Amino acid sequence: MKDGAALGLLIAMAAAWATAGVAGSGDDADNRAVRQLLTNMFDKPEAPLGVEAVVVEQDAALADWSQGDLGGRALLRRKDGAWSIALCAGDALKSSVSLEKLGIAKPVADALAAKLSGAEDGLSPAFLEKFSRFDGVVAIDSGGGHSPLDPHHRPVP
Repeated sequence: MKDGAALGLLIAMAAAWATAGVAGSGDDADNRAVRQLLTNMFDKPEAPLGVEAVVVEQDAALADWSQGDLGGRALLRRKDGAWSIALCAGDALKSSVSLEKLGIAKPVADALAAKLSGAEDGLSPAFLEKFSRFDGVVAIDSGGGHSPLDPHHRPVP
């Protein structure tokens, strides 16, 4: 194999490895696990779920999601190694102060808010507008009840 071809193959393999999320960090595995959980719970053939951004800090994560004309943000928590959705909301989940009120420790809340801001910098204004339109706060039980897309969800006061 010529040097140029070998270098090209090496670059292609590195790019495929990076886009597959096989970088070896815990954040990559957590990112994939959060995306998979959301997809498993809410993706439908007639309404595919898009997960535009996921940020993780310790045992808490935030994810931006969209489905058709709807969108929002999800707060997830990890317990005993498994991720679960705690609640869905809109812009309230962008604020470290709001995250603290939801029981997230200040250093974790600050880190999550900063990471989410950075992750959302690269998203289109149309996606950001979808996430902001989510009305209220919806608690999600551990069995996946009260989908944020369910018109009969119960807002959390």
